[in-house]
Amino acid sequence: MGGVGEADGGPGPHEGPAQLGAPLPTLRWEQIRSHNLPGDKWLVIERRVYDISRWAQRHPGGSRLIGHHGAEDATDVFHAFHQDLNFVRKFLQPLLIGELAPEEPSSDGSKNTELIEDFRALRQAAKDMKLFETKPAYFGFMIGFILAMELLSWLTVCLLGPGWLSSILTTFFLASSQMQCWCLQHDLGHTSVFRKSRWDHLTQQFVMGHLKGFSTQWWNFRHDQHHAKTNVLHKDPDVTLAPIFVLGESSTEYGKKKHKFLPYNYQHLYFFLISPIFITLVNFKVESLVYILTHRHWADLLWAISFYFRFFLSYIPFYGVSGAVILYVVVRVLESQWFVWVTQVNHIPREIGHDKHRDWITLQLLATCNVESSLFLDWCTGHLNFQIEHHPCSPLSLFPTMPRYNYHKVAPLVKALCAKHGLRYEVKSVPTALVDIIRTLKKSGNVWLEAYLHQ
Repeated sequence: MGGVGEADGGPGPHEGPAQLGAPLPTLRWEQIRSHNLPGDKWLVIERRVYDISRWAQRHPGGSRLIGHHGAEDATDVFHAFHQDLNFVRKFLQPLLIGELAPEEPSSDGSKNTELIEDFRALRQAAKDMKLFETKPAYFGFMIGFILAMELLSWLTVCLLGPGWLSSILTTFFLASSQMQCWCLQHDLGHTSVFRKSRWDHLTQQFVMGHLKGFSTQWWNFRHDQHHAKTNVLHKDPDVTLAPIFVLGESSTEYGKKKHKFLPYNYQHLYFFLISPIFITLVNFKVESLVYILTHRHWADLLWAISFYFRFFLSYIPFYGVSGAVILYVVVRVLESQWFVWVTQVNHIPREIGHDKHRDWITLQLLATCNVESSLFLDWCTGHLNFQIEHHPCSPLSLFPTMPRYNYHKVAPLVKALCAKHGLRYEVKSVPTALVDIIRTLKKSGNVWLEAYLHQ
């Protein structure tokens, strides 16, 4: 654990946490910035400075997630990821080593303090508008739809037999069910369904494990990083796709280092061939299994096994073992293609690079955009076409506990905030959003090629 530096009033090297009842030492941002190293991490929450160097390994969300905010003001993220703040503060107390000097801004000097304050006012306005109140009937309908699709797929092949028409219908019903499972478990993971988070977590295990065959713990760990550091290379797993694809600043890096695992200048073409197989059928499955085994989440393993047991027990009698496996693969490929377009139209065409340590709201607005709304599109995307609202609304009280069907209500507030601070609030049509993915992949590939050839 490193020392603080030479400032007056700061604790000396290897000093422990501040004593209970004693005046807190005052610290400056220039001192705090140096403590962002492995084994030496500080962070600031509500103007108080905490040394998380040793405790980070015991952080329930994982050391990587909390470590991403080393030497930063993590106040908004702290509010975003924790529901019972008073309970969590009890664990922070032994880690407290000081507070920001009175003349220091609440955030590092590189961050827009006025924007942060306006954003927190927006957060309160949304609370006053009761935009966090859940309609149980909506989520009841969603789980009913998912279960109905599962039953309909089985009844189709059961009543019509394993012919081409029934198989196509079954595949479509299953893919629809699986995609809506992603959306519902996403709501549950953000604790936006039930009044008590415990019920969200239990239901998410059923949806993610039994209905999809994935690990809940793995998804939450992965997705929390995405929200904490959206589109930041090596911190957001959703855009750290090398060596399959190079995006943003990774394009230049791979070119300069002469890495050529694939012809990246053609990635806009093979994206269509690889992504449907690579995302849910291979990458997510391998990641999920490895996470279960390395972290010994045996409950998640049992839930995932129950999915495969149910699926193959349902379809082997009609298709045989090989036919049931083919059905499973085709469903996963269709689901993956759907999943990729829904998630990537909002992120790939945006800024992707290394951590610039921006304030939360600026980071999210530079990393996300919206796609035009309609009843059909809102359903297909699980309302994630409102990606700007979904991401900056993360700190709106209790991590996006705002039900997704209220995003359109908070959108005018977010848009007005962007206009006030000169930030771009971008809304695209579906064709434009799809073309922009290809354009961005092609541009990144050309940047890689130029760096590769001219270094």
